[in-house]
Amino acid sequence: MVTKKKARAKQTPKRLDVMKATKNKAETANAAAFEIPEQAGKFLRDTSIPKGFANPQPIVLAELQKRVTEMNLRPTVSLEQFLASANRIKPADLPIEELSDDVKESIPALKPEIRRFHGVKIPLYWFPFPWLSSVCSDRFGYMSSAATRAATKLPFNVATQALLGQLGNMMGDAGRDPNPASHNPADAGVSSLPAGFTYFAQFVDHDITFDVSSTLDADIDANTVNNMRSPALDLDSLYGRGPGLDPFLYVFPTSGPATAIKLHRGTNTPVGPGGPSNNGNPSGMLQQTNWDVPRMQGTNTAVTGDPRNDENLIIVQFHHAMLRFHNAVVDLLLAAAFAGDIFAEAKRIVTHHYQWAVVHDFLERICGVATVNNAIASVSAPIGSSFRMPVEFAVAAYRFGHSMIRDTYWVNFNFPNATLEQVFEFNRIPRLPVFSNWVVDFNAFFDTGVPVPVHNKARKIDSLMASGLESLPGFSGMMAILATRNLRRALALGLPSGQGMANSFGIAPMTAAQLIFGLPPAEVAVLNASGGLLLNKTPLWYYVLREAAVLAGGNQLGAVGGRIVAETFVRILKRDASSYLNVAGGFTPILPSSTPGNFTVADLVAFAGVTHP
Repeated sequence: MVTKKKARAKQTPKRLDVMKATKNKAETANAAAFEIPEQAGKFLRDTSIPKGFANPQPIVLAELQKRVTEMNLRPTVSLEQFLASANRIKPADLPIEELSDDVKESIPALKPEIRRFHGVKIPLYWFPFPWLSSVCSDRFGYMSSAATRAATKLPFNVATQALLGQLGNMMGDAGRDPNPASHNPADAGVSSLPAGFTYFAQFVDHDITFDVSSTLDADIDANTVNNMRSPALDLDSLYGRGPGLDPFLYVFPTSGPATAIKLHRGTNTPVGPGGPSNNGNPSGMLQQTNWDVPRMQGTNTAVTGDPRNDENLIIVQFHHAMLRFHNAVVDLLLAAAFAGDIFAEAKRIVTHHYQWAVVHDFLERICGVATVNNAIASVSAPIGSSFRMPVEFAVAAYRFGHSMIRDTYWVNFNFPNATLEQVFEFNRIPRLPVFSNWVVDFNAFFDTGVPVPVHNKARKIDSLMASGLESLPGFSGMMAILATRNLRRALALGLPSGQGMANSFGIAPMTAAQLIFGLPPAEVAVLNASGGLLLNKTPLWYYVLREAAVLAGGNQLGAVGGRIVAETFVRILKRDASSYLNVAGGFTPILPSSTPGNFTVADLVAFAGVTHP
């Protein structure tokens, strides 16, 4: 137990002082206490955008215009919108000039042309906050009790593996989708959700989970499996370990404030116009030159905080949008003449707006507003409390997004019917860096208000997978069939059945009639095989998909799936001292948005500057 001096306790708010957590029983039953370093704690308390703040001496439009011109800034929104956000930024409590000399002199030494790292002093708040304030969360675990799993999980044997293989193979059978090319939510199988949320969900997943060590061939305890990402919505997949440890991700300023550090962007292979249009037709596209992530010369390996964000064209283009989002916030702080640590403040603004969009745009669509509100009200997760990423979330409920994947997408005017195979193929050698004519028009993926001929709609959340997921590029055998892989992974990790999870929540499980409603006879036969094994102990992932399809119309998760997903995210945010839920006095978005006081993923890509050429 760490003891604290009384004097310090009076200076530091209780919520950022000592954080107690009970470790997993498998490790120890003793309580552990963790303290946020004072430097980081002060940064958390002194946010530049306190709720309701308005500059009492506001910048006027003419002054803003002058600053934008002098600093050669390129606002991604109108100057009036830019000005409104700039006037919501509070002057720095700690100007850079007041930092210690060793810190002030160390920051310029990080530049690539200088590269001096020995002895440098770097602000602690540049690093991922879980390093500073959290019980070690580098493992997976379970949300359900051991008793629930023991009573309801499927037996791990060859017969069950064979059954799951049959079920997984059927889920992506060609011809089962009645309207594979449709973008009309009135058609069967088509969701009302913009298709961009499929890939936003993937980006978020890459921010919080990464399992590289579990096996599909043996019964395994999730508590022994390492999570190679920090389980916090801290954007470590974007920022890496920060400019002090991963300087290759960053662009250091050659003039002006030394902390106005931006993220590197990559160039495109010039093969013609692509991306968004400025007039609603093909002639309005431009040949883009810097709409990719940075890549290593020779191999074209993506230089990103998580390699999975280069898995397909849409996810890597969204990562590129996030790079530009950070850079746009840096420009906003420069325009506001923010005198504090610009990098740290930009990262905080980016992260808080991203977290807000995750909860109030993404989760509210996927889980329902009531489910999200119930999770916020009911989940208890003290700051710094211990946490293991539940496999009921990571291996089952959160994989709902796999069923939302389409077989074809309207990518831009050049590729109005791009196949899933092309979406994977066109960010692979020899088509790298990303070809300029393949730059994604995100107006077709989110509701940005910019006209496009087609608004891509996701497939409904159900037990039917896109046929392209039956043969994933780069894999063979079972690993090439995504549904089978998902089912086998859950079996190996001993997940509870869907019925077991429902009962543990006090939710009435789906009936057999509901589970098989609308399914083809062959799939019903698999569920009924072996005495109805899969019907009575339905794999949790499959159960969540059937629940969404039958009980929630396929546009959002049902009661069990929605609760698992919402409660996991809320727990992640509540235990993180740096999350928007723990901002002293509350948090309200300040960046330009279609609805003042709110912030959506569509607002994010618009402010990032990727919705116009």
